[in-house]
Amino acid sequence: MQKQPGRPAGSCQNIKQDLVISAIRLFGDNDFNSVSLKDIAKSCGTTSAMVHYYFGSKEKLIDNIATDFLVPVFKDILQSALDKENPLDMVENVVDNVTVLAIKHPYIAKMWSKNFLHHDSNLAKHILPYIPFDKLALFTKKIIQGQKDGIINKDLLPKLVYPAIVSNIFIPINAFDFLLDNTNNEEKIKHIKSFILKGIKNE
Repeated sequence: MQKQPGRPAGSCQNIKQDLVISAIRLFGDNDFNSVSLKDIAKSCGTTSAMVHYYFGSKEKLIDNIATDFLVPVFKDILQSALDKENPLDMVENVVDNVTVLAIKHPYIAKMWSKNFLHHDSNLAKHILPYIPFDKLALFTKKIIQGQKDGIINKDLLPKLVYPAIVSNIFIPINAFDFLLDNTNNEEKIKHIKSFILKGIKNE
């Protein structure tokens, strides 16, 4: 069968995924505005034409990162947590799953640390419309109920609990190694779980 003109060879899904991963890595290491489609293509070992073929523009590439990569992952994490009746079990479930994500995909942790601590960053603005605020609202509602039941620290701001959990996982995984004698992930995970869970639980 003759290949259609303009259609790249190889697995389309693999090429698209490789481009997305390359883009996330570059956005984690550099200022969002300074990263071009040419940079993304070069990092992936392909051409700008290939990036244009799959995404058309950097804005559409960011939309794809949000809709096909980041948002589905975090939706699954939130849904898994929301299935827990006890708010403390819900929080621990988030901590466990986000930690696994951060260890498996450290470039996501790096991009989060660099671009999402300030909601007015250009990259955050592209992704904010796709955030599952309905699930975040349910998570917040369970935190509030946990405070009423006396099992969640009443000094916490419920709406900040989820983003604080994610940030307090991603940042230690991604940063501050220069302060440590041992950068073993197991030690970092022990720190993360103790820091977050003991701070959230009402003693």
